[in-house]
Amino acid sequence: MQDAEKASVLAAFDKWIEAVTTTYPETVTSFYAKDAVLWGTVSPIMRTTPEKIKDYFEHFMAMKNLQTIYYHPEIRVYGDIAINSGYYTFFHERDGKMLSIPARYSFVYKREGDNWMIVDHHSSAVPA
Repeated sequence: MQDAEKASVLAAFDKWIEAVTTTYPETVTSFYAKDAVLWGTVSPIMRTTPEKIKDYFEHFMAMKNLQTIYYHPEIRVYGDIAINSGYYTFFHERDGKMLSIPARYSFVYKREGDNWMIVDHHSSAVPA
């Protein structure tokens, strides 16, 4: 059962990754609970409302040719709460060059029905 739960959390994360790189800020925002908190990679502002989270992704997703890969997700499930910690790297194009933003992340999810909703998301650039 634990492996199936971990797989369902990873599937939720995969959907988030796909949405961030291929859809719209509204779609990404729909993965967050109404009371979620976001500490985004490229912003010094804590986002604590759906509107503020959407605003973050409007700016973040405006980067040209946005892509990402992730490595070694560490998923733990505690009943209706799950935590996914790991590394991802975002790539985007600026002035004809591909740039990277390596970051570490922690997502905390709460199960709502059949869905894992993000209640806390912290992402920060990997120190040099």
